Amino acid sequence: MTYLTAKKIYPGNWAQPLNGWYKNIDTTGGTTNNASKAGPTSVLATPGYRYFQTRGYVPVTWASGSASTSGQTMAVIVPSPYRQDDTRTDITGMVISGSSTQGAYVYRAAVSVLSGWDGRAASGVYASTGNIISFGRNNSGSPTAASGVGESVIQANLTSTVSGDASTKIYFSGASQAFGTDPFLTATGAAGVTNTNVYYKATASTTFSVFAKGAANDTAVSGGVYISDADIAAGRTGYIAVEVCYIRPDDAPGYEDIDSYLNNRTVTSG
Repeated sequence: MTYLTAKKIYPGNWAQPLNGWYKNIDTTGGTTNNASKAGPTSVLATPGYRYFQTRGYVPVTWASGSASTSGQTMAVIVPSPYRQDDTRTDITGMVISGSSTQGAYVYRAAVSVLSGWDGRAASGVYASTGNIISFGRNNSGSPTAASGVGESVIQANLTSTVSGDASTKIYFSGASQAFGTDPFLTATGAAGVTNTNVYYKATASTTFSVFAKGAANDTAVSGGVYISDADIAAGRTGYIAVEVCYIRPDDAPGYEDIDSYLNNRTVTSG
């Protein structure tokens, strides 16, 4: 899935966090979503480049032993900013788009277990001992190893050593968090450039998911996550929140960028 276009905002009207939610609207009455002004918001902070921030979450509602915890690839929900408009619903599946000429250069990935104050969020989530909660690129339904070029930048792996509710379980408390590596050089010479500090370039639609797996370099899921029976009985949900940020080169100037400067400009009446 590739979005048609992205809406630009500028620092002066950046009044709230960017949102990766997008829903292209059909303007012709057909089946093609062809609106020209839609897509995720980006900020044109540095001339020529557009900066995107996409946030989402995975709700965890199942208990230990549930079929849902038998190896997990978890789709991310990108929440709609239009909570009162039922025609603009949440999107299930976090996707970013890039091309060979205008790549999406990912520079940040983050994952956290949310801690709430209003009684809706579970105290944390559980997993099998030794497992991690990994947020990263979805490779046809499977996770990717963090050792590839730029892969550790776009992959955030949350670990824990806190004992869970049984000897074979571990606990990820609310407010725990993890980050991908930063794509910034901090050394000179041959050691300066490594797989861990270069941008990941997405040249096509790229899906990000949350995985339960054994280690950062595993390419298969293992076990799963769940919440406590007490949280389930209280009607609470465990929330795994994620974020991916990336840069794309802006489009070349279009007619709308220079038409007001051209001679013999036509101005409509009324």
